[in-house]
Amino acid sequence: MKTLISLPLLMIAVLFTATVAADDTIYKPFIVASSGLGTLDEKTTSTRRALEDAGFEVYGQYSPVEGTNIVVVTNDELKKIAAMSDKGGYGAGQRVSITAIDDTVEVAFVNPIYIQYGYHLEGDMLPIFDALVSSLGNVRSCGAGDKKMTAKKLSKYHYMIAMEYFDDHLELGSFDSHEAAVAAVENGLAKTGDALTQVYRIDIPGKQQTVFGVGMKMTNEDEGYIDSAYQMSIVDFEGCKKRAYFPYEVLVDGNNVEALHMRFRMALHFPNLSMAGKHGFTKLVKSPGATKEALEEMVGSK
Repeated sequence: MKTLISLPLLMIAVLFTATVAADDTIYKPFIVASSGLGTLDEKTTSTRRALEDAGFEVYGQYSPVEGTNIVVVTNDELKKIAAMSDKGGYGAGQRVSITAIDDTVEVAFVNPIYIQYGYHLEGDMLPIFDALVSSLGNVRSCGAGDKKMTAKKLSKYHYMIAMEYFDDHLELGSFDSHEAAVAAVENGLAKTGDALTQVYRIDIPGKQQTVFGVGMKMTNEDEGYIDSAYQMSIVDFEGCKKRAYFPYEVLVDGNNVEALHMRFRMALHFPNLSMAGKHGFTKLVKSPGATKEALEEMVGSK
């Protein structure tokens, strides 16, 4: 005797199967857009032009490591997505790296879908991914090694027991108003003679939320643990260049200034790193504390 499955039940089964399949998708933190002959300056110029032609606006550019330029862009869609989430400002800037490697130049960008889940964004970052691929290219995804970073895993990610989650952010300072908090960050980043510089500022529409991109380049040996070149020498040692980890986000949310804890942010972008060894997290054991202290000093809370 044959059993007939009703159309509604069949539709539910199909939808359930599709949902399961989507949940099983593996995401990598970085995308290599292109790799070819050229100079760093030429490729930086053409990359900026391609991004602008695709509707992105360049909000900042700097060089965290010799031989690498980082371009940070946003657009109305990214700002709209940022405004949808409680801490959406962290995802408002899209980071793109241009790196000279011997006689070639590699262009890569942080995977916006990976960031969507890792930074708890409510909106859909697929259109941002598609726009980046359309304008810059997509040779391969990279990073994370054999770690299977699914949407579910990214949404509740932490590296290991006793290490921070996305919500365990650094509380850097509290002020009388949003304007005062923004001014404190801008004034702190404008100071000379220290490692911190302002790369970009993005104001989130309809919210009292502003995100800053902070560059970290040592000016003396005491700042060595927060130096971008030092950190990349530990973690960025194989596969594509992952310099688009920088700049570091600092978020002004209402009257408060905060940042993601480095033990979360670094681990999210480099989840396959071992704890010990030449390229292990123990080599950076002093960096999270040094980062927190530097950012607190920036806003005058330490």
